[in-house]
Amino acid sequence: MKKNYFLLEVIPLKTSINLKDFFNSLSTALDFTYSGLSGHHRRVAYMAVMLAKKLRLPDERIRTLYMSSIIHDIGAITMRERNLLAQLEIEDPFTHSEMGYRMVKNIQFLEPMSHIIKSHHDSWRGGNPSGLRGNEIPLESRIINAVDRLDVLLNKNAAYILEQSEEAISRLSVLAGRIIDPDIFAELSELASAESFWLDLDYQFLPDLLEKLLAGYDFYVKDDMLSDDLLFDVSSLFARVIDSKSVFTHKHSRLVAAVAAKLSLVSGLSQEDADKMLMAGLLHDLGKLSVPEEILEKPGKLSPEEFRIIKKHTYYTYRILDNIPGFDEINRWASFHHEKLDGSGYPFRLNGENIPTGSRIMAVSDVFSALTEDRPYRMGLPRQRVVEILGNMSPEGLDPQVVKNLVNNYDLFEALPKRLDPLTPE
Repeated sequence: MKKNYFLLEVIPLKTSINLKDFFNSLSTALDFTYSGLSGHHRRVAYMAVMLAKKLRLPDERIRTLYMSSIIHDIGAITMRERNLLAQLEIEDPFTHSEMGYRMVKNIQFLEPMSHIIKSHHDSWRGGNPSGLRGNEIPLESRIINAVDRLDVLLNKNAAYILEQSEEAISRLSVLAGRIIDPDIFAELSELASAESFWLDLDYQFLPDLLEKLLAGYDFYVKDDMLSDDLLFDVSSLFARVIDSKSVFTHKHSRLVAAVAAKLSLVSGLSQEDADKMLMAGLLHDLGKLSVPEEILEKPGKLSPEEFRIIKKHTYYTYRILDNIPGFDEINRWASFHHEKLDGSGYPFRLNGENIPTGSRIMAVSDVFSALTEDRPYRMGLPRQRVVEILGNMSPEGLDPQVVKNLVNNYDLFEALPKRLDPLTPE
């Protein structure tokens, strides 16, 4: 069975995917704030699973709860939106929940998660857009709501976390029976009576603690085709998150992915490599979730300080994808797209033979896409100008043979942007 993405045929990669590793790594990108990595999603996931185990939920529900909680705020795309969620009682808790629901619901294997994400801010006493109240709200949503509100109450300085514990539970109690399930609050309070509960929330310990907490739960998808569908669908989901961060780049990741996959084929790579390139293209700008929108949307030239912030994004992409077993090649192709043949690129200053062919293809695809995309401050550049710029950037920066392969097939690549809607796989 083959599946089409942007009218590109995709064949199975025969990859066995561990959903825990995949979601855990990608969720890191959702935790970037103005002050750096917050660790919010991991703390919420850890507390949610602890609470679910105390409530003796079945294994399958715990697996679904974990995956829902580790990306529960996926609908809060910009740093501005995420900052607004960092308060006890949120002025508008439903917009990002609804957005997250819409993003996840069309991925068949993950559809049960969408309803949990949609209701994770539903108030216990009702008045929710869902029309649900009390025990009608999914239990998993009620669990996430309680631990999510607890997490926003905490100053994450681990040295003082025990000093905060009593006040945090006291302030959370005000929401019991009104915003959060009173029975869930009682169970959470009992868990929180142990000092270890609070000390476990130290970000440096959380990855190992989550691994141990989830040991014995099977997160593998063993069916090759289903596994590959999930890889592409979830990668497309995160591409949508990345591209939605700025009005300047609303199709960029998907266009880069489509161009890179086609350019791989005309450059002589196999269909399997082209499929990997498609996935790498979807995720190549994952680290841009660390960049404030004010910088991404600046129409003029960036200051040296702003450019230094931008240059971090490929490093973050590399580190995030590096934690996914079996993603080594996809990671290199995605993360090295700003390296240059003369060694003047970033962030690793690779040169010449140290830059893989896939990364060279991704670099050309990224530049081509950026030049041809319509932006709010300019239309996409005409063919003659694009060819001129690509030529000027090689051979010191871009691989001249890859540039030649694109230019010789320009009509093929020029037609790709028209194939990028709808956002979901066809």
